Amino acid sequence: MAGQLRYLDSREDEQQRMITMKASSISILYAHKVKKRNEKKELVEEEQQHLMNLIDSPGHVDFSNEVSTALRMSDGGLIMVDVNEGVSTQTHTVIKQAWAEKVKICLVLNIFYILIILR
Repeated sequence: MAGQLRYLDSREDEQQRMITMKASSISILYAHKVKKRNEKKELVEEEQQHLMNLIDSPGHVDFSNEVSTALRMSDGGLIMVDVNEGVSTQTHTVIKQAWAEKVKICLVLNIFYILIILR
């Protein structure tokens, strides 16, 4: 099902066209253990939790208002680029919008399809 399931594209027209047309979000709780020293200088394990709210916003220029809204609600963002399609004009626009809103971004290259071809 990899490459076919589109969890955040819940509308029927999004599923059929395989594009995001309406922003949607999901929350993920990430928990991990950290070793720290307490007041007595003893090493203890402490659990830390981070709540991440992922917003899938459309990349097409016709939906730029969705991207702007998502950026204003975010502390950071992932710019997803499919290596088969390459960097589009809208990718540059989204990066400029993120820069203007002072949102920290991380570039993610989707190489899933290349890995399938290489097998």
